Amino acid sequence: MSIPFKLILASSIVGLFATSAMAADGTINFTGEVTAASCGISAGAGTGVTGTTQKVIDVKMGKVSIDSLKNSQAGIVAGSAINLNLDCGNTAAGLTTVKVKFDPNSGSGVDIKNNNLLKTTGTATGVGIGLYDASNTLINLAGNGSFDSPLIKAGTDPDIKYSANLNLRASYVANGDVVVPGTANGNLPFTLTYE
Repeated sequence: MSIPFKLILASSIVGLFATSAMAADGTINFTGEVTAASCGISAGAGTGVTGTTQKVIDVKMGKVSIDSLKNSQAGIVAGSAINLNLDCGNTAAGLTTVKVKFDPNSGSGVDIKNNNLLKTTGTATGVGIGLYDASNTLINLAGNGSFDSPLIKAGTDPDIKYSANLNLRASYVANGDVVVPGTANGNLPFTLTYE
């Protein structure tokens, strides 16, 4: 064998037995639980809402004039009711609450001028979409806003069924920029968790 080859071979063997001195600076512990709860979502009574059990909810915002945005209190127009029915069957035993968490950054994003609003896509400018809970409070989308609803238990053992009603309202909201007419759509992914 040649000398360079012997050096490479010797270095490789030494490298196999070398240990590095590394200390652990901390530990991350993960806790959680996988639940059997899985609820189908469908649209309930409301204005211009259609949906499927595949958890796709279409909200028809309708046509809103620039004047109605300018002349309304705080630049908010009445909006569309979003009434969702959750049918959890018997899979939510032991659970009491469903939490809806919104993820605007995986959808159309938050409005640059007012990050509590969902950014609209399309040709309209100066407007975002506000999402309000049942008490008419604007949900903070910048903080990945969420809201809770109780799971309703119906029936007797062993035929207990669980459901929930989620009531929201969506509205176009002037964001402070000059409002220019055009299409104003949005996309807002959500996740359901159960407690």
